[in-house]
Amino acid sequence: MKKIVLVCFLIVASNVLLKAQISTNFSESNLNWIESYNEAKLISINENKPILIFFTGSDWCGPCKMLVADFFESEKFKDIANKEFVLYKADFPRNKSLVTAVQTKDNLKLKNKFGINSYPTICILDSKGKFVNTMKGYNSSRDTKYHYLFLNAALKKLNKKPTI
Repeated sequence: MKKIVLVCFLIVASNVLLKAQISTNFSESNLNWIESYNEAKLISINENKPILIFFTGSDWCGPCKMLVADFFESEKFKDIANKEFVLYKADFPRNKSLVTAVQTKDNLKLKNKFGINSYPTICILDSKGKFVNTMKGYNSSRDTKYHYLFLNAALKKLNKKPTI
């Protein structure tokens, strides 16, 4: 009996761990994540779009990986993201080879400027780089409705018609 309970526990635990290992490879997506913060600022100014910054630990943060799978990789988000926002990922991976030295420097500046102390965090900046709003965290219920409400509120604050 103990062996059966142990086997069931191991199966459930391994399933949970596998789900937490969901890939966060943004390059496989059709979203346009800008690699350089300076480039993101220029595009934001030229296209008069707000910047969405995703603060993440892409190779170690379980909630970040779940948020990518449930929110950023959803068709609903993809449909509006490139139309409404300039996307920038401020990544703080354990494997330092995943980001360039310039990205690391930019990401640290942004983290300090906006007081980011937890992952995942999403910040919205207007096209002038001014802070609009932030949303921290993602929980195991995996409910993204609050993230869409957050995006709608940010667009309204920027006097843009929400399309979400």
